[in-house]
Amino acid sequence: MTYRMYALACIALLATSFSAMAADAVTRSDDILARQHAIRAGMDANTEPYANLPRAVRKAVLADQGKLEKLLEGKPDTSLLAPADQVEVRNLVARIETAIKNGEGERLVCSQEARTGSNYVTRVCRTPAQLREQKARGEKLLEDEKSRIKCNDRAGCV
Repeated sequence: MTYRMYALACIALLATSFSAMAADAVTRSDDILARQHAIRAGMDANTEPYANLPRAVRKAVLADQGKLEKLLEGKPDTSLLAPADQVEVRNLVARIETAIKNGEGERLVCSQEARTGSNYVTRVCRTPAQLREQKARGEKLLEDEKSRIKCNDRAGCV
């Protein structure tokens, strides 16, 4: 009897989690497209927060919205897209939202990165300036390590 109740509770929990995921606003194409139409209408009407967007940012947002519409065309849910297209949709939405929020058109570069010591992958978005800074820190660390190790024929590496 206890095992049956446990199994039913697990099934109920799974059913509610699946229905919650299906209703998630981020994955529903209609919700994504409705947000993009609202952004476009705000840009056309020149209302806040779109009033002071530079021309280049407006052009980039419109181009990204076009790509987004093409990817989501005929798909009620983003789960029906190929995994690469799902990532592209998330990147486009993040880039559009960031361009509007920053107003300066600073783009984000997003990647899937595995956490150290884990098989779980997380989505990490950085600006190009942050990527350059991270690369410079890595190169400096490598140079510091190279200068610390001294090698010669007599003693080997110390």
